[in-house]
Parts: sequence; structure tokens; C-alpha cells
Amino acid sequence: MAASKGNQAQPALGNSRSEMVMGVALIFLVIAVLLSWVVWSIRSKQDEMLGQVRERLALLANSRVEVLQSWLAGHVQQTERLVSSDLFRLYATDMDLIDADPSFLITGVIPEGDEQEQMAQLAEQLPLMQQTFTDFTSFAGFMSGRIVHRAGQSYIGSDVRSLPLSPTQQALIKKTFAYPMPHFSLFRQTDNGLVIDLFVPILSTASEDAEKNVVAVVMLTKSATTNISAMLSNSPLATKGERTRLMQMTEVGFQEIVPWSPGGMVPLNAPPELEPDQRMKFAKRAALSGQNPVFSLGTKVPELDLWVVQEVDAHDAAKGVQEYSRISILIAALIAMVASLLFGVVWWRTMGQNQTRRAHQFQQLATELEQQRNFLDSINGSIPDFIAVKNLDGAYVYANPALSAGVDRPEGEVLGLDDVALFGFDTGKRLEQSDEEALRTGAPVVCTERIYLKSQLHHFQITKVLLKGAQDAPQGIVSVFRDVTSMVRAEERKRLAIQQTVEALVKAIEFTDPYLAGHSVLMRDLSSLVAEDLQLPEALRSTVEIASHLSQIGKMFIDRDLLTKPSPLTDAERQSMQKHVEHAADILRQIDFELPVFEAIYQMNESLDGSGYPRGLQEDEITLQARILSVANSFCAMVRPRAYRPAMPAAEALQTLRDAAMQYDQRVVEALAKALDSARGQKIMEKAAR
Repeated sequence: MAASKGNQAQPALGNSRSEMVMGVALIFLVIAVLLSWVVWSIRSKQDEMLGQVRERLALLANSRVEVLQSWLAGHVQQTERLVSSDLFRLYATDMDLIDADPSFLITGVIPEGDEQEQMAQLAEQLPLMQQTFTDFTSFAGFMSGRIVHRAGQSYIGSDVRSLPLSPTQQALIKKTFAYPMPHFSLFRQTDNGLVIDLFVPILSTASEDAEKNVVAVVMLTKSATTNISAMLSNSPLATKGERTRLMQMTEVGFQEIVPWSPGGMVPLNAPPELEPDQRMKFAKRAALSGQNPVFSLGTKVPELDLWVVQEVDAHDAAKGVQEYSRISILIAALIAMVASLLFGVVWWRTMGQNQTRRAHQFQQLATELEQQRNFLDSINGSIPDFIAVKNLDGAYVYANPALSAGVDRPEGEVLGLDDVALFGFDTGKRLEQSDEEALRTGAPVVCTERIYLKSQLHHFQITKVLLKGAQDAPQGIVSVFRDVTSMVRAEERKRLAIQQTVEALVKAIEFTDPYLAGHSVLMRDLSSLVAEDLQLPEALRSTVEIASHLSQIGKMFIDRDLLTKPSPLTDAERQSMQKHVEHAADILRQIDFELPVFEAIYQMNESLDGSGYPRGLQEDEITLQARILSVANSFCAMVRPRAYRPAMPAAEALQTLRDAAMQYDQRVVEALAKALDSARGQKIMEKAAR
């Protein structure tokens, strides 16, 4: 019998040891899985962070390139109006046809010969040309300017003390004669600060192929210190540690443009490597200034040896990953400890042989549980999110230290209070409503709430989950408050940047055509009223507002003489005018509005019957926001004066839209009529008539 009992004990002991070994192996397996998850999670977060940083820097760099291009294009447009005038083209053509040295205009000594009479006429016209050119230079905001003959001599200038042309300027003048298109010099530092030269060809009027026959070149010098300094200043979209830099490539190497420095230019001893497409790829490298390591990328300005470089301090960019790594490690440690604790409980219950030993084991387990609870409390106390538990009566039964600190109350005072007592009546009632929704549906509820804490406004993303007890009976609500104030403010800064971009583009539009002055504003105000009357969602209302404001942007690239022509357009001129849609598309498809702004403007000139342009869309193929723009644009064009007609009364314009039922959405037309009858609509029309 004794032998039999011993034999029975041996397998039992062996089974216990096997179970212990299997349990230890399981714990190590759990720990290995957790370590793998932590490493993968941190690497994934790092890749995500780098992707976000790359996208942000690309957005900032591209926006600065667009601003710089727009600034340069504006100067080209101004100058092309001068050089396209018959007065300057005829004078330059006559000067080019004379074989004599153009210096006779400066000396006043006209050599004898067959061309003496023609040279005398040109000399007689010189004061008028000189004054006209000087007035243009001053009005357009250029520092100085001159008109250069193909022989390389200046015969008209805004400044009688003009310095001789530098070798670089002479080379660019020759390049403009060879390739008849506008050219820009590199930025250079002068006694008057940072400047840039613009070279625009004057085309002959005598040649049949005038587009290729250059008879003179206009060289204009523009001060750039203020504009470049503004462009390099911090963007509303930029975060801590982000900087914008500007570098250019000269014959002697790369240099950084620093307008506020004494020399204006700083040589780069170790310029970044460029890709075959001349882009500076996103990478971690030394800053252009040679200071702390940064993440940076660069975008080349088209047609110029100029790059916009966007940098962010590597330390600032990696803060999010560091915080995520710390939390991930804490969570993994917590799970590993919980798994170990569970195994211990199961193992000790299996190994129990007598009451005393069981009591000792349970006492030890209780100690470990207490330590674990304290550890969990320490982790919970380090979490920045607010964590709370409320009972079915709405009273708080648990609040983590972050919540107590946020409401500026000791931890013990929070317990027993409700949302109204903690956050005020209005906020408390809204929070109670989301509690009721979670209790009613049993599903997690996520809401966003604005809460004032310590007299400061905070934005919280709140997740509420039903707390269940035995047999899934509801016990209360678990709430997690995540402070997203920084994210909300970042979105607000982004919206402000887009608004500033829109306003800048609108000013450029109105400068192009005086008849467009006020058109975009009136169109925006009326379109917004129509969208509100049609009860469009908030996103589409914003789309209509922005799109209507930018609807005329393509006309900046249409010949001003065509825009202001006092007589009806020919078929060819009408086709040229209709190209403004494609010009607008080229500009706007590069801007990320996060709204269908581009589509609305591109479809604005379509008609319900398919007679519109550019694609001949019909009926439901045209979006509702584009139909609103179409009606508002036509109405605003009719009620405002043009070079070829006076303004039309609003009632007559509305009737014209109603009569064209095959072209315009009549629901939109009637919404416009309703808006015009309202007090807001009348104020808008009164303001537009001033």
C-alpha cells in the first residue's frame, strides 16, 4: 500500500513540475510576443512620423514656391503690358532698323547720312519715351530700369546715373535676344538691400513672325528684401523647430539668401546633394546653417537656380515617437506582469495540497495583487488623458490624477460629484446626453467637446464605454478625455493660411481687370446665401465660399486688352477667353484645400443642356456647388458694368436667368431671388453698388 501511494505521488509531482515548466514557457512566449509588438509598433510609429514630417515640409515648401512664383509672375505681367504697347514696340523697332550706334540719342549728335532724318525723329520722340518709361518704373515699384539695344547699349533709362551693365546682366540680355521670353537673374546684395533683375523682350512690329524677332530688351531691377524676408518668416502652418530657407546656385557655388544679414548672402561650404530632377530629397542631415541635425527637403523654383528648403529640428520632430515608445513599453510591461500574475494564480491553485499552504499562497498572492494594483495606479497616474468612471446616477466613482488636476480639485473631492458640478451647467448637460447614448446603445460613443479648465479653453475628444458587471448588467460609464487642443489649433492655423492664400489670389485677380474689382466679393456673398438657403452641409458651404472667391483666377492669364474690349468678341477671341478655365485648373489643382474647390471652379461654366465649357457636361454630371457658382457668376456679371455695356438692374438679370432654364438650375435661381429679397441680400447689393 505504501509503495502504491508513493507511486501515485510521483506522477502527481511530475505533473506539477511539467505544468510549472509549461507555464514558465508560456510566460516567456508572451514576453517575446510583447517585445516583438513593441519593436514593430515603435518602428511603425517612427515611419508614420517621418511620413507626416515629409508631407508637412513638402506642403510648406510648395506653398512658399507658389508665393515666390506668383510674386515674380506679377512683375512679368506688369512689364509685358508695357512692352506689348504699340508705342514702345514701334519705337524699339525703328531703333533696331537703324544701323547707327544708338549713342546719338544720349549725345544729341546725329551723324549725317541716309538715316539722318529718321534718327532726328527718334531723338525728338526720346523725351516722351523717357518720361513714359520712368513713370512706369516708378508706378510698378521697380528701383530702376533701362531699354537695351541688341548692340548692348542702353538708350532709355529711368535713372540717368545708371551703372554699366555687369557681365551677368550682359549675358542675360543676350540670352533674352536669343530666347524671346522673360528671364530673371539671381538675387544679389546692393547698398539698397537684396535685389533681382527682370529681362523682358520687346518684339518687332515689322516682322511677320514677330514672336521670334526681338528688337530690344527691357531690364528692370526690383527690391526683394521685404518680400523675401516675409516669405522666410514663420508660416501659420509651421510648428516648433520648423524653418524656411532660400538658397541659390551661382558660378562660385551654393549660397544661402539671408536678407536680414549684413551681406545678404552666406556661402554654403557643404551644400546638400540634389536628385537628378534638381530636388533635394527628404532626409536627416545637417542644417544649412551647420547647426543641429534636422529633417529637411528642398523644392526648386522652376526656370531659376533657386531652391526653397524647409527644415525642422530632428529633436522636435522625434518627441512624439519618444513619448509613444515610453507608453508602449509601459503597456507591454503591464500586460506581461498581468499575464505572469494570472499564471501564478492558476499555478498556485493547482499546486495547493493543504489548507495552511493554500492560506500562505493566497496571502502571498494578495501581496502581489496589492503591488500590482499600486503599479497600475502609478501607470494610471502618469497617463496625461483624463480617465473616469461614473455610476448609473452620473456620479463619479473614480477619477485618475490627471482629471483631478485638470479640474483643480483634490482627488477625493471629485468622487460623488456629477458633470454639472465639475464642468458647469451647459457642458455638464451635453456630457450627460452622451452618457445616455452609451447606455441606450451599448456601443462606444466618441464626441468632441469644448471645456474651460482654469480659465483656458481646451478641446477634448471623449470616448465613452459602457461598464458591465455580472451577466453583462450595466454598472456605469468609463470615460477617457484626450486633449486635442494642439491639433484643433493646428487646423485653425491651416485654415488661416488657406484664407490668406485666397485673399492674395483675389487681390491679384482684381489687379488684372478693373471690371473684376468687387466681382469676386459680391459673388462670394451671394453664393454663400444661396448655399445656406439650399441647406448644403458645412463642408460644401465652405467649398462654395472659397471657390466663388477664386472663380476668376484664370483671367489673370488672359490678355488685358481682351478682358476690357468694348466691342463683342470674335469667335477666336471667345475661344481664347474660355481658356481661363484651364489656366485656373493649372493653378488650383496644386493647392490642397481639402475640399472640392478645384472641381467646382472647373465646372462653373458648364450648362445643363451641355452647351457650356470646357467639357460640355449635362444635368447631374454638374455638381450642385458648380451650379451655384454658375448662377451667381452670371448674375454678378450682368449687374456690374463692363467696358461694352452698363450694369443691368437686378430684377432684369434674374429674369434673364429664369428665361435660360435650359442652362441654369432654376432651383438655384429661385434661391438667389429669395436671398436678394432678404435683409442680408439687400445689404450686400447696396454695398456692391457703392
